[in-house]
Parts: sequence; C-alpha cells; structure tokens
Amino acid sequence: MTGAYQFVVPDSSTTALRTRLHALGGWQWSMGDSHWYGDYVACSPFPGVRIRICDFPDRVAGGYRYRADVRLANDCQTAMPAIDEAFRALLAQAGARDVEEIEWFD
Repeated sequence: MTGAYQFVVPDSSTTALRTRLHALGGWQWSMGDSHWYGDYVACSPFPGVRIRICDFPDRVAGGYRYRADVRLANDCQTAMPAIDEAFRALLAQAGARDVEEIEWFD
C-alpha cells in the first residue's frame, strides 16, 4: 500500500467535499492551507494517522479527481491495511468512484 489515493467525486471544491464528508458523521474534517498543495481537508481518524485531501482537482467526466495522502506518526498503532479499508469505506459512502492507489506525493 502506498498511502496515497486518487478518486472522483461530484464536488468541485474542497469546501464542498468537506461538507459532504462531515455529513457522513464519524471522522472530523478540518480545512487547512499549504504553500505547495493549496487548500486541503484533513482528519485524524485514528491516533497517529493524518489523511489529507488536496485541492486543485482535475475535471473528469462526471466529476472531479482529487488526490489524498496518509501520513503515519512514528507511534501509530493502526496497521495500514485497517486505515486503507476504513478510508475506502468512507469514500464509498461519500459516493466516490474510480478509487485507486497512486504513488505517494508528499
């Protein structure tokens, strides 16, 4: 597992995507800003885990393709397969399609 993903959703902005993810309940998503990646939404679904979805999605047929990365702290106790499974389940609930692993980009 690479710890990075791309997926397609109907949301054209990270603000709209954050609203969609918040509506699902469970994980708490916050907005952030990066010099390199622009705006992003992030959450910490497990202790020592940070998931970030970057702004600047690509427009594709039927939606917008976003990239996400997962960062683990040195003391993280959650195995990557469990994080992958939980994140993919969340994306499915959010109506994401074409979810696939990509090369880590951070």
